[in-house]
Amino acid sequence: MQKLLFIILISITAYTTSYSQAPVVIKQDSSVRDLDEEQDVRDLPFSQRIRFGGGLGGLQFGNPTVIGISPMVGYQATNDFIVGVAVDYQYYKQRNFASLNQYGPRVFGQYRLHFLDDIASNMFAQAELQKYYYKQAGNSYEYPVQTLAGIGVGFGGFQITALYNFTYKEYNSPYGSPLVLRVGGFFF
Repeated sequence: MQKLLFIILISITAYTTSYSQAPVVIKQDSSVRDLDEEQDVRDLPFSQRIRFGGGLGGLQFGNPTVIGISPMVGYQATNDFIVGVAVDYQYYKQRNFASLNQYGPRVFGQYRLHFLDDIASNMFAQAELQKYYYKQAGNSYEYPVQTLAGIGVGFGGFQITALYNFTYKEYNSPYGSPLVLRVGGFFF
């Protein structure tokens, strides 16, 4: 009973906190802009527009099992658009087949979707192209270029992204499914 009461109390607190009054915007006489206003990144030097991050991608457990890691670098072209590159590595294991170590480059673009701010702030669309390679029995192989697009949501630098692989073909893709989930983001 005490646990239930505690959960209800926490839920009410979280609900009332999320609907508290709007923030007060303070404008100082010497300030150039409102403190609540987002600075235009186009006014920043190149080095301050570079973003570093990475994450886990293509996560799938069962048959097949796919686990990937990918460090990435992005350039914030505008407040709403980031373009970047990543290097992916994936471990791929399917029952009755040898496991594969797959790797390759990926280019991507993310665009913030302001029209969805009422549903969840910081939602974005993402599109990307990637090329994967692998070695098996001493021979090198490659997959055709993969084209993915989808939607994600960011919390600070952390992101969750769901992508659809439009070029997915069983046994001719680095993924076990056309749906690709990634967690990670830009942290620096």
